[in-house]
Amino acid sequence: MLIEYGNNEPIGTCRTEHVSPHLISAKLSEGEEQLRVICYLLDLNTIVIQDLNAGVIIATVTHDCKIDFLVLNPSATKLLFRDKKRQLHLYNLHSLEKSTLLNYCN
Repeated sequence: MLIEYGNNEPIGTCRTEHVSPHLISAKLSEGEEQLRVICYLLDLNTIVIQDLNAGVIIATVTHDCKIDFLVLNPSATKLLFRDKKRQLHLYNLHSLEKSTLLNYCN
């Protein structure tokens, strides 16, 4: 369950066994366009990106290797993640395309 400071109501929920600051990323913004997006691991090889406002899954990213780090950019349009082979990948949520940025990344 995701709860925002100063708000008594839960923003949304997600089910994952992989609870770590490196494996969950949430972007919340107030204003004209309320942005509430969470990104988390469904299993070690699958990332789920969910829109908490609408309660729908934006994208599911499957990968052939275990994922050990992920983060959304501030506008929640791109996802950066690294796998156990130390490859850094960028996933564009608008075009749904994945590209490898760097090999042997620390």
